[in-house]
Amino acid sequence: MERIFELCNGDRLACTEQAAVFRFSGPRMVLSTGANGGGMRDDLTAAFNYCDCGMAGVCQPMQGNNLREHQRTVARRLGLDPDHTTGLDTAANLDNMVVITKRWEDLQITAAVSGGADVNALCAGDPAFLTEVDGAPTSVPPGTINIFLITDRPLAPGAMAELILTATEAKTAVLRDLMQGSSVSQELATGTGTDGIVIICGTGQEGMLLNAGKHFKFGELAALAVREAVTEALFRQTGFCAQEQHTVLKRLHRFGITADTLSAHCLARRPGQDTAIARTIKKLDQDAFLVGVVVLYVHLEDQRRAGMLTELEAGDWGEHLLRQIQRHYRCDLSLLQEAALMDKLEHFLCQLLMSNLLEQERLYPDQAPI
Repeated sequence: MERIFELCNGDRLACTEQAAVFRFSGPRMVLSTGANGGGMRDDLTAAFNYCDCGMAGVCQPMQGNNLREHQRTVARRLGLDPDHTTGLDTAANLDNMVVITKRWEDLQITAAVSGGADVNALCAGDPAFLTEVDGAPTSVPPGTINIFLITDRPLAPGAMAELILTATEAKTAVLRDLMQGSSVSQELATGTGTDGIVIICGTGQEGMLLNAGKHFKFGELAALAVREAVTEALFRQTGFCAQEQHTVLKRLHRFGITADTLSAHCLARRPGQDTAIARTIKKLDQDAFLVGVVVLYVHLEDQRRAGMLTELEAGDWGEHLLRQIQRHYRCDLSLLQEAALMDKLEHFLCQLLMSNLLEQERLYPDQAPI
């Protein structure tokens, strides 16, 4: 199904599952992170967001010797002139692309965003494993947040660069609000490993804006549009939202504490009870009280790693929270001493699971192991 959008600057966006194509209705200044047509350009006639996934959501091989050649091939396939086009690539279904416009008096800006951050979320400064050699194709995980910002007003070159900064901070604010963890470290994510952005604005001097930062109304509009569009795009693509994050295991995944690690500890003591253990983990994973305590406990660890709390302070408060869990579930569980904060939590949760399983056996002694 094709969706058509008339943008706030008079341009036309045609969006299908495979491609979102921005055709300019007049001269435009463009600042793009695209491999083809990237940088600051005033001679472009179109831009695109292209989904590289084919059947069954499998990403297709790059066409050409590098990303620039690939994007030029895509431009031709879309009926665009590659010499006057810039574009971004994604694995997101572009039926899920979100278009949001914000207005105030004579200012207006549109954010068009596609996104997925479930498997490729990273924090700036995370360990990197790739190097580029002559632009040769390199396999990267799927998961990209692509942002297109469109306004009818001319922007000074510095303002266009500042708008990228504003939009990036807005995107990061969404990921931090939703506590998206990095896929390779214990940090909270600031984006994905393949994010891109394209700024499209008017030309000439009349009405030119010199600022696009957070002190200025135009920057506020841009940030609000990006935040709303990123939030909705992530939900449409993967169901990522606050409700989805309201589980114990979602909050602990970036620390390597998963259903598998917890299950392995329990199976060592209760072999053959895979189903019962999995069911108990699922029940505790969604228990509102336990989610709340784990959220606070994880925040202690984040504060400790950032140097905002000492080891002793974080440890004392962590023990206090674990004892609150003991009181709530009325169980006597041992606490690890002289161990890292998250190791203490994992050990405690394993005990809590075993206590739950043993209580089930006590109350229902005639029930065969499930």
